[in-house]
Amino acid sequence: MCGRFANDLPKELMQQIFRTTGPAPEWLASWNIAPRQPAPVVRRHPATGERRLDLLMWGLVPNWARSMDRQPINARAETVATSGMFRAAFRSRRCLVPATAYYEWKSGSHPRAPYAFARRDGAPLALAGLWESWEYEGDILRTFAIITTQASDAMRPIHDRMPVLIADRDQDTWLNAPPQVAGDLLHGTGDDVLRFWPIGVAVNNTRNNRPELLDAG
Repeated sequence: MCGRFANDLPKELMQQIFRTTGPAPEWLASWNIAPRQPAPVVRRHPATGERRLDLLMWGLVPNWARSMDRQPINARAETVATSGMFRAAFRSRRCLVPATAYYEWKSGSHPRAPYAFARRDGAPLALAGLWESWEYEGDILRTFAIITTQASDAMRPIHDRMPVLIADRDQDTWLNAPPQVAGDLLHGTGDDVLRFWPIGVAVNNTRNNRPELLDAG
């Protein structure tokens, strides 16, 4: 799974890297984004088809839901096209979730040992996501989930799942192509792209939010 991530990219840099148009929300850097918190998301505008940078809440609420009882933060790549929770969003509401790193905790360790994962070249991550709009009593809530897949051999000792990463060259395909084509991008990332390292347990507490969370522990 992917249960926490960091994004310290300035708004203007995200607009440039992800080639978004139109207004964008102000964004304060966060090194400990947790479920049910807002985060920047790159999505195709429903009316114009242009790329937009918006703040959405992490934890997907489908438009048919009667309540917010269920808010999955992850969708499995193996079932995202068929799951009743995600298939409508996968057809037409795919998105990119910018990040500078994501966190996983080593399975079976006590206390849980956190690790940070980032690109070896220092470039931002583009996590594959889905988004939804949910209306309740006249208010619109827009939410997202991150798609995960099986971890690579090198990362599996830490966790058996990892977020799907969308390469720069595949971003237009992910956002715009038919689901049958976009589905071909739902695979793991090679060990030559990502690096990971142990970090301190301060990240375990969502109230802690500072750059030092990424320091090697």
